[in-house]
Amino acid sequence: MPRVFGFVAIFVAISWLTYVRDWSAWIYFSAAVYFLLYPHGVYWFDRLRESRKGVEIPAMMFDAFMLALWTVVIEFSGWVSFTFLAAVILNNTMTGGLSQFIRAACCYGAGLLVGALLFGTHWSPEAPLGIEVMTMIALLVYIFLVARVLSIQNRRLFCTKTDAEKKNVIFLTMLKLTDLGDQSETLERLIDEALKVLQGLYPNQSFGFVLKDPEVSALHFAAYTQDLDEEQRDRLQCQLSRVSEYLPKGHFVNITDQGNDSYVFPLKQRFDRFQGLLLIHGQKLPEDERQSMKLLLKQLSTTIANKLLSLELKSAAERDALTGIYNRGRLEQEIAKAQLRLRDNVNAHFSVILIDLIGLKQINDQYGHIAGDQLICSAADALRAICREDDRLFRFGGDEFVILCMDETGQGARALMQRIHDNVKGRVVSLPTDQGDTLAVPVELSVGLACSDQVPPDEVLKCADERMYEDKKHWYAEHDRYR
Repeated sequence: MPRVFGFVAIFVAISWLTYVRDWSAWIYFSAAVYFLLYPHGVYWFDRLRESRKGVEIPAMMFDAFMLALWTVVIEFSGWVSFTFLAAVILNNTMTGGLSQFIRAACCYGAGLLVGALLFGTHWSPEAPLGIEVMTMIALLVYIFLVARVLSIQNRRLFCTKTDAEKKNVIFLTMLKLTDLGDQSETLERLIDEALKVLQGLYPNQSFGFVLKDPEVSALHFAAYTQDLDEEQRDRLQCQLSRVSEYLPKGHFVNITDQGNDSYVFPLKQRFDRFQGLLLIHGQKLPEDERQSMKLLLKQLSTTIANKLLSLELKSAAERDALTGIYNRGRLEQEIAKAQLRLRDNVNAHFSVILIDLIGLKQINDQYGHIAGDQLICSAADALRAICREDDRLFRFGGDEFVILCMDETGQGARALMQRIHDNVKGRVVSLPTDQGDTLAVPVELSVGLACSDQVPPDEVLKCADERMYEDKKHWYAEHDRYR
């Protein structure tokens, strides 16, 4: 727009001078070709050519040369000539800075030189007052139009920069949500950290996350940011529990609560029979933030799904398929950790109780593996019931169990061993047989205990095993051995 206006104004001024000073008609026609037709030719040439390199800078250099040439032609007419020079300075300085201005100044000087050689130098700066006034007004309007274009470009650049910064923040947040899947050991820790990340991005909002079975009114899992009090949590949970259907993809429910809005964004990915719902409680979200939130939800959904799959695979790898307790591989990891803790802290002792289920082979041979498996499960359940919260129960082998106790003195482990003798050993359990009958048998055990405050840490398990076999020998000394 400024370029078109400037060229039209210059054409009018030159035409007016041509008429007033009775110059040759070729000046009028040459001005019409250059100032009215040439800009359109440059525009379409740039649009239609295949090269990606723009012609704007070469065209501006050519303009500087031609405006200097026209300065000579109009005999250095005062305000018109000044307008030519001002346009060259303004356009090139704004577009390319000092370096481009210097190049344009060289082209302008070359134009003056060529014009002087072709047309001579005739100094006639005076012009009619009307032309001077029109030229001054045109120059002011041109400067205003250039300033307006710069203002629009600056606003666009600012909006582009702001949008890029927002997208960058969203991208970094998505990366953080992805990393949380690897950094968090449990689903609860993952959700808590994810809600903190989201609140860091939207500090004026409160967040919650629930897993809900649409066919059941109660929530399966719920977590909230700390700024939601118990009353608000109860109200939100009550409202969500009344949603009896699966919320569709991309849909959100608006729940009014004392001037604040509670938005529920369903996660697109389903987790078994459960649907994940992200709660946002606070100020109304603008449309662009809703769209950003949907991107974050998609990433959070993927992260949670991957974490659940990872936990499921880890559980399958670490747990015994029959009893559901930890297996031997997990035992080796836990003992290695306990040994490292003891190495760092001389008071962080641990104890191992090794338990052997006596008579399993006889049960399997005489009554079938169904009865034997049930005996193993019954023993595992009984041992699990007497373990403390910090104790870890493992299935060590076919008929052997291990309890790892984190006691500094071993007194808790010895008390647990006594509870095994009192509450598990000799307990009568009912076992189904292959023939469909029910068999009542006592649970016979041999037990060995070893503590790291009595033996080297790397020999605790071995020592407990030896003591278990000693206890087993005493049992067989009083009972008949089966094969």
